[in-house]
Amino acid sequence: MKVDFNGFNENVLTFEADSSVTEKGQWVQLSDNGTVEQATSGTALVGVTVNVRGGFCAVKIGGTVTAEKSGDIDLGYGKLIYTDEGIAQGTDSGREHLVLSVDSDTVTFIL
Repeated sequence: MKVDFNGFNENVLTFEADSSVTEKGQWVQLSDNGTVEQATSGTALVGVTVNVRGGFCAVKIGGTVTAEKSGDIDLGYGKLIYTDEGIAQGTDSGREHLVLSVDSDTVTFIL
């Protein structure tokens, strides 16, 4: 790709991390007030960890991300969900995201 979408409206929040959150790049969901856990398959996207340390994690909740994808995903606005195989096109569940680029393995979108 010849263009770069990095840096657009990036927002990062610090959360307490439960024991399932152990590394950078994990998709997470809220599990309690101020606490996140590993996302479960079929859930709407909350964010992705950018750092995990000492029982806390920084979670990117805004901006552009590139992630492994599962199945076909349409360009433009559409619902996306987390699955164990990668980010997938949602149907009734999911949150609206702007999909900027799709290739055979990855999808780039705005959280």
